[in-house]
Amino acid sequence: MKTFIYVLLIAIATASLVAAGVLLQRVDPAQKRPDFEPYCFPDTLANRSYNLDSLKAIIGDHKGLPEGFEVAAAIAYTAYPQLKDVKIDMILTQDGAPMESAPDVWTLFGQRKNRQYRILLNDTRKEGAFFEPILLRSLPFDAQVGILAHELGHVVYYHRLNLFKFGKWGLKYLKDDKFRAIHERTTDLMPLYHGLGSQIYQYAYFVRKDSSCIEFFKKEQAFMDKYYMTDEELLEAIKSDAMHK
Repeated sequence: MKTFIYVLLIAIATASLVAAGVLLQRVDPAQKRPDFEPYCFPDTLANRSYNLDSLKAIIGDHKGLPEGFEVAAAIAYTAYPQLKDVKIDMILTQDGAPMESAPDVWTLFGQRKNRQYRILLNDTRKEGAFFEPILLRSLPFDAQVGILAHELGHVVYYHRLNLFKFGKWGLKYLKDDKFRAIHERTTDLMPLYHGLGSQIYQYAYFVRKDSSCIEFFKKEQAFMDKYYMTDEELLEAIKSDAMHK
């Protein structure tokens, strides 16, 4: 009995120290411009021919490509040379949000170089699925690249955080609407910062203005415009960015 109580007290003390460590962290929700000059991609990537093997040579050996979307994913990866040696997998799922990024939590406890991340892409085939109009397969090619570049922007952010800061970020993201909005809206700028401004603009335009998305957008406009930049806002950001170069 004494041994059980002793172990329990150690577990409680450890959990308390971890919780204190998390709560003491300072976490900025905003994304940052990279400290290198990005490659400027063409405004339109569709209807071009790409050599997937050449793209794979650029992105490195640690990148999973989702079946059917390999080229779009590989192009998005090439925009983030700082992630070349980071293990990232893009996985098609049958439920969940349209797209979401997360670390393999257990790898947060080890060295940063051994971390692994997953980008989950909802590809459900259920008739009448709520997210159908904005799933990856429903998007034009450039919009696919744009939203995948957004998700990779999350990985850049996560990779900067230690275990405690990631825990603090998670708590703030779940409980603080303003924090979440700043993080997601500045993550929409990451494709722009990495040369894919046209592609994230085309995504934002498509999910708001394309005839296939109108009914969905009517239902979700308040949420989408609160947490993500509109096409008009992205267009202004692209113009502003061009003026300062």
